[in-house]
Amino acid sequence: MVNLNVVLAGTAWQDMTFRRALVTGANGFIGAALTAELLRRGIAVRAMCRTPRKGAALAEQGAEVVSGDVQDRARLTELARGCDVFFHVAAAMNGTAAYTYNVNVLGAQNAVLAASEAGCARFVHVSTIAVYGFQVRGTVREDQPLQPSRDDYYALSKALGERLVQREAARTGIPLTIIRPAYVYGEGSQLWSRRLYELAQQMPIWLVDGGRGNAHPIYIGDLCDLLICAAEHPKAAGEIFNAAPDPAPTWAEFLGHYARMAGKSGSLTVPTSLLKAVAPLVTAFTRLRGVPFDLAGYLDMLAHNATYSMAKARELLDWQARTSLEEGMRRTEPWLRRRHYSG
Repeated sequence: MVNLNVVLAGTAWQDMTFRRALVTGANGFIGAALTAELLRRGIAVRAMCRTPRKGAALAEQGAEVVSGDVQDRARLTELARGCDVFFHVAAAMNGTAAYTYNVNVLGAQNAVLAASEAGCARFVHVSTIAVYGFQVRGTVREDQPLQPSRDDYYALSKALGERLVQREAARTGIPLTIIRPAYVYGEGSQLWSRRLYELAQQMPIWLVDGGRGNAHPIYIGDLCDLLICAAEHPKAAGEIFNAAPDPAPTWAEFLGHYARMAGKSGSLTVPTSLLKAVAPLVTAFTRLRGVPFDLAGYLDMLAHNATYSMAKARELLDWQARTSLEEGMRRTEPWLRRRHYSG
């Protein structure tokens, strides 16, 4: 049971207990891990899944699995009633402009309004470091201007969703905390663990600029811990926090762990000059298909030297990640091997 001693804008929640939470997107990677961690800490969870049968594992752990859609505000309000904290994790990672806008912008607005209407004590919104854009360098703090690529609908929609959530929270008075995760890896990660491991099994790792650019992997257990801290800490209300490794490892260090797991040695350097030459054509072609891919932007991201600062979380929340990259990979490896051998 977690203490929610919050005083915000003249309204006090004294000795309030964090007993029940609503988690949207609960059958996704982050949502499922957050639900499991909340349950482990003795907090009741209402786990919202668009397809409840996919939440069977969560139900077995003790979650109340319910159906819902972020585009249905009335349903969200119904589900949020009786919950102290609303964790908004659901998101569209890819799709057309209309789809990502409906889910990541209008869906986020529905969620924060539902949390307010239901009387939740805190709304925790999961965003992404992608809102900063591909061109960032050096130390990136939470007050950095948001400059997402116009050819990255996910980043664009998440940036717009943040602004709308902040506006509605200010209007309604619900305490809001925004968390911007980086590359979340670990047991259950399809993108930043399973796919990278499978690629490492198939070929030598390819490194842009020799892998000297910074990668930003954060272990799933650390992210869940920060999300829960954001829900309970009085100083988290009204704030935005990065969730990334600080200092950041290189791509060679990050991908090297998957190469080791796959029993591979050596790497290949990607000819960035050739890729950058064809990047505009790739983006133009994918834009015509309705789902653009900013290849030049991703190449910049792979080569950049940047660290998403965690100083604010350390100073305000006394929070820092406890899992080193080596330890996180050690925990992830058995899951990857089980997935591999089971097909």
